[in-house]
Amino acid sequence: MASGAISVETKKITDLRVVDLKAELKKRNLDVGGVKNTLVARLKQAIEDEGGDPYNIELSASTDSATRKYGKNKGKKTKLDADVAQESFSKEIEEEESEKGHSTKM
Repeated sequence: MASGAISVETKKITDLRVVDLKAELKKRNLDVGGVKNTLVARLKQAIEDEGGDPYNIELSASTDSATRKYGKNKGKKTKLDADVAQESFSKEIEEEESEKGHSTKM
């Protein structure tokens, strides 16, 4: 492949990420607001109107290569997160015990 060529990949519309759906809708000057199901339906309708396959879409490499910022840590707790959670939990316990102490003394 030549260095300036753009590769094209066919994907199911339902497998696209929201960012990809919005990019495709934006190319067609359509509304990009709403939840994923709404975006999928809107894009399917637009592709149908263009005479294309409403269930599959051809994406250029530039659209598909959008990466998520901080994607590596998704779902992983860092040591800092664990420390903050533990500290918050400890404060809640102390407050509850303090409240219990005040109510039993009365």
